[in-house]
This record gives sequence, structure tokens and C-alpha cells, in this order.
Amino acid sequence: MKNIVDFNYVNAKDKKLCDAFMHSNNIKKYILGINKFTKSVLKNMEVDGVIDDFTRVQRSRKKTILKIEDVPKDSIILSVSTGSPLEVKKYLDENDYTHINYLALYKYSDLDLDLDSPIFMGDFEDDYKKNYSKYVEVYNQLSDQKSKDIFTKVLNFKISYDLDFMSGFTNDHSSQYFDNDILPKFKNINFVDGGGYIGDTAKILIGNYSDFNKIYLIEPIESNLKIAKRELAKYDNIEFINFGLHSKKMTLNFNEDKSFSSIYGSGTNFVELNSLDTLIKDKVDYIKLDIEGAELDAIDGAKRLIERDKPTLAICVYHKAEDWYKVPQKVLEINPNYKIYFRHYMEGIYESVMYFTL
Repeated sequence: MKNIVDFNYVNAKDKKLCDAFMHSNNIKKYILGINKFTKSVLKNMEVDGVIDDFTRVQRSRKKTILKIEDVPKDSIILSVSTGSPLEVKKYLDENDYTHINYLALYKYSDLDLDLDSPIFMGDFEDDYKKNYSKYVEVYNQLSDQKSKDIFTKVLNFKISYDLDFMSGFTNDHSSQYFDNDILPKFKNINFVDGGGYIGDTAKILIGNYSDFNKIYLIEPIESNLKIAKRELAKYDNIEFINFGLHSKKMTLNFNEDKSFSSIYGSGTNFVELNSLDTLIKDKVDYIKLDIEGAELDAIDGAKRLIERDKPTLAICVYHKAEDWYKVPQKVLEINPNYKIYFRHYMEGIYESVMYFTL
């Protein structure tokens, strides 16, 4: 791999701004956005206000909620945006605001923020140091230069916590799983939607493949599945399956958090799991897996389908650091002829996808 930074990397500008944000008594300081990071910062230091143009909340921990136009240009703004950090950065740059991102504060500050490391980032450093050679091996297996460039960019971001490395990425949900540069031409596709959520991916598939033969929409959370059924009610050739995916049939507890859920961890809810090899008997052309950290287990439970049908695979690898190399290793053990591609579809850490095609 080339052009990879190390863990001693420092963005001098961000470090200086973090120091000023924490310690300067002569500069006004504001937080843009309201989430758990906002609350943690406010527990540790005083700021002059909280900015949020998209809320009806009037106060946050006794701080008045401001509009961006109320903020003086000679202040420092801490952006806590996780969903669209580059969009926020661009707006602040274009309007001449001095600003830092919460990841920079997390890395460079001496505040006791009382927070876990940013989601999907905390397990990376230790894993990368222990398994560097495996990351290199996957990099060398990637089938096009674009994959290698994206792999490098996201890797540098995970090492440095510096959003500059994510420049050029957008929140591109319509292309996720349906990247025309990679996918073969499907006719009458049989599609497995692993982690079907509320039917959002199925809708995009239908828009791309109106001649689809069948969709298996697999979702463990019953409330999500009910919404998907309602949203896709006019289609007869969709099978809704209320299971989570795993290597075998079993029951696990889980935590549910609005837009996503994880079957790993403590919780008072229970989910029924099953394998793709058990759930699906017919031929499949394309399998998508976005199942919040259970992807490796689901691949184990789909060996028969993958061996028999040789489907295209799109597998999310951002939930766990080890998935970057264990997912391709496991797929290639089933069929070593797969070509591997790597793409990323959001401004932040979410939505890194590995594709496997023949």
C-alpha cells in the first residue's frame, strides 16, 4: 500500500484550533448540532451557544439554540455532524467561519468527554497494528485502481480521524449496492436483501431492474418489516422474511436503536436468526448484506447458495475493523475466482461496501 499515514499523524491546523477551543478566554465558542457529543462537551466546558437550524428545541443544557447567522465570524464552531460532515464543512468554509469537527476534538483535546470512541472506529487501531499484513493483502487483491484509491482514503481517515481524507465522498444511497461500474447486467434478477430495513434498498432495486423476478427481503425487526410491507404492497413477487441472518438457526438478544439494530450485545429484545441456505432454496443472482456486524456469520450460512449459484455479492464491511480482511478471505475460500471491488457511499465512516463478482 502507498501513501498511508501512521498513527503519529497530526493535522497541525486542527490541533491548534482544538487548543484554542478548549483554552482560549478571548474567543467565542459554539457547537453546531445537538447529539450526545454536544452534551458531553457541555458537561466539561462552557461555550457561548449551540447552533441548530433544524430543531424546535429552544435550549440545550441551559444554552440558547441559535441560528448560524447569529454567530459572529470571529468565533470557533465545533461541528458535531456525523451524517453529513463534509456538507457542513463546505458550508462553514464558504461562509468564512473558523471551525473544527468533533473527531478532531476527540483526538486532540484533553477534555474528559466520557464517550466511547466514535462509532465503528474504536476497534480499528489495535486490529490494524496486529493485522497490517492482512490489510495489505486485501489491497493487493482489489480489482481496479478506483477500489485501491478509495481503500486508501478510508483507511487514512480511520487512522487519522481527519475528514480531509474523505474529500470527494457524498451521501450516495441510490448508488450503494447498485454501482454500474461494477455490477453485471442482470435480467429477471432474484435479489436477496439481507438487512432489508423498511424496504429502501428494495425500492432502488425495483427502479433499476423493473423486470426483477423476485426479492427476498430479510429483516429481523418486525416493526421495520411492517413498514416495508406497506411501502411495497403493490408488488406480488416480494417475499418478506422476519429473521436475522446467521450461520444457523438460533435466538439472540439485541439492542435496537431507531434506524439500525445490532444482534450483538446485551438487550431485552430477542431476534430469531437463520441461515440463507435454510431460508432460500431457489436460485439467486445477487446477495446484499448490511446486517450490523453479522456479515461473517451470514456468509457462513450461505455457503451452499454461493457455491451453487455464484451470485454477485455486496457486503458492508464498516461495522467491524476485521471485516475488511475477513470478509474477502471467507468469500474467496468458497470461490477463489471472485473479483473484489471496494466502494464507499457516505461522507463519514458509514457505508463501506465490498463487491464480489465473477
